[in-house]
Amino acid sequence: MDSDEAPCAVSAPIGKKRIPKACSACRLSKVKCDGKRPCTRCKRSRKRCVFFEVPKDPAVERLENVEAEVQRLRGQLGEMHELLRLHSQSGDHAAARGLSHGQQRTYPGEIAIASPTHVMSDPGTMPAFIADGQGGYHCRGVRYGSSYRDGDVLQFQTLGAARSARQRRSGFDIREEPISDFISRGLMTVDQAMSCFRTFFQGCDRYIPVFDPALDTFASVRARSSILLNAICTIGSRVETNSGSQIPDILHAELKRSINVVIQNKSLNCLESVQALLIVACYSAERSLILSFATRMALDLDLDEAFEELIQRLTMKETDGVPGISAAVDDEEHALMRKSRTWFGLLVLDHIFHVDGGKPPGIRMTGNAHRCRILLRHGTSTVLDLRLFSQVELNVMRAKINDTLDAQETLERPDIAEFVHEAKVDLDLWFDDWLRIIENSPSAEQERPFLLAALRVQKCWAELILHCKALRSMGVENVAAMSPIERTILLTAKSSARKHLQLISLEPDFYLAKLKYAMDFVWAKCAFCFLLLLKLSRLLPERKEEHQELLDHGNRLLDELTRTTSPTPTPTPLQPPIHPGPGPGPGAGTIYMQILRLSIEKYSRILQERQVPGVISEDEGNQPTTTAAAAPTAPTAPTTPFWELFDAQTDLQSFIPEQFVREWDFPGLDLFYFPTAWQDFFGDFSSVVV
Repeated sequence: MDSDEAPCAVSAPIGKKRIPKACSACRLSKVKCDGKRPCTRCKRSRKRCVFFEVPKDPAVERLENVEAEVQRLRGQLGEMHELLRLHSQSGDHAAARGLSHGQQRTYPGEIAIASPTHVMSDPGTMPAFIADGQGGYHCRGVRYGSSYRDGDVLQFQTLGAARSARQRRSGFDIREEPISDFISRGLMTVDQAMSCFRTFFQGCDRYIPVFDPALDTFASVRARSSILLNAICTIGSRVETNSGSQIPDILHAELKRSINVVIQNKSLNCLESVQALLIVACYSAERSLILSFATRMALDLDLDEAFEELIQRLTMKETDGVPGISAAVDDEEHALMRKSRTWFGLLVLDHIFHVDGGKPPGIRMTGNAHRCRILLRHGTSTVLDLRLFSQVELNVMRAKINDTLDAQETLERPDIAEFVHEAKVDLDLWFDDWLRIIENSPSAEQERPFLLAALRVQKCWAELILHCKALRSMGVENVAAMSPIERTILLTAKSSARKHLQLISLEPDFYLAKLKYAMDFVWAKCAFCFLLLLKLSRLLPERKEEHQELLDHGNRLLDELTRTTSPTPTPTPLQPPIHPGPGPGPGAGTIYMQILRLSIEKYSRILQERQVPGVISEDEGNQPTTTAAAAPTAPTAPTTPFWELFDAQTDLQSFIPEQFVREWDFPGLDLFYFPTAWQDFFGDFSSVVV
């Protein structure tokens, strides 16, 4: 070859157009393109990366697609014919060779598979067989020869399940049992369920104000959630069934089984399940545990975010000129309102169990609790929202007071007294605000007397617990050793307990009439207030008529409770209370009626002993008198020895039911009176002896 002849080894074939591999930007800049889409250079310089694509001929592309589809269909048809042939030939071989008994067969080059006791009938579990072009078939990567032996069909059918079991040898499955309502299971008729449903919404919904009467009808609840319907019917049966019936206990046992299924299956998490757990927590002995499960489920459903989102929607509606904001209430906004109610119901119950039951703190509201009042202006607000949101503000305030008084850093006594005064002012402001809101609410016309009675009772209870916990924080238990400030706090607590008793006993139609629907916490605080008032009337007597008036109030309260609830057996005098089995409804309140009855009996004994002349002074037992009557005199001969006359007094002071110690954190029952003069006497006597 001559030297001037140019080489042509790299020249492109004649008649073929060279397809550029670089993008348009790189070809324009005459730089190397890495071929990525987009390429690195265009991505770094934020340029549009365009590649040149040669379009295919439509006819050629369509022909290729048709050929691929024909090949696929031929392969599937061949596989189906082969499976049918094998299935017809192996009809009797499995029984003859014992394959149905689980015998294991192994062939050269094959995987040993134990034959099942039955042939799977679900087509979805059949393995896919693919022809390998060598006269054999592959089943999920396992090749079998074209000459099939007896039982090969069974091996093919179970191969997929066997390999799946091997792949999930360490896996676990959670059983997801469907929950049926009591009607479908034959435990109740439709009429019985509707009757229990109506009973629940005649009073129980006032203590769990998270429902919407317009939406939560019997048909709607049954269609949406079986567990919620079961919970409502169980509590309703507890209220309307007479004592001694086993139907409520049977329903409660079945409800607990369903609650276990709801808790362990995440697929059942929904708003109605949270409401069902909230109901069970109110009327169950495992109240704190069930409430914690309900709170965990509510957090998984983001119920805590519904309130903020709903507030943003309401504020945007009140802003003029905002596009896309409709004044009508849509379904999403209605759902947010239901979620907000349920979340606030959890918050109220959590704070009650924390402050009054010793439960560890759970939900804590960091913002201003007054913001919940804006929901009263919502289009779907109900009259029970007045009760709910007032309790939200009150219990948030009580939780902060409780955490301050129970803080590890003990406050000084003057600081505690100042804190109690400021907290009392906050409670008064809360009461005045909601008293005005309820009285001016047009929707609360029929419910107003009940709402106002509950509001006043809640204020008295909050003040009583505030002052009793303040005394406990000061570390003082002996009334005789109290300073003037501490005695004033104790007298204020006594005044709050007296107002509480007067409110619930003088107008029983507005409070006690609905007590049969209440959870056991309401029963407990009524019995505690009266028992504490009995003790304080002995430790801090104010006037002569006080004791007989207190006894009359107690008998009236006991008569009203007995009349408004189902009849219960009357215990013998000084008989210890009988612990009812765990369960909701009036059965849980029976124990507190017995505590109330025993308290009245003990107090009556003290009043009877007072009638013995010349033995007990006017200030009623164990308290030093400053009058001349305290000087040694010659009393008249008593009919009973001196040391026996103080049995009832000591019995009442030491009467602290275990329900107020283990189940509830009610302070004040450990107060006592021990004269300081006796302490000095014993101190002098011990020094003389030494």
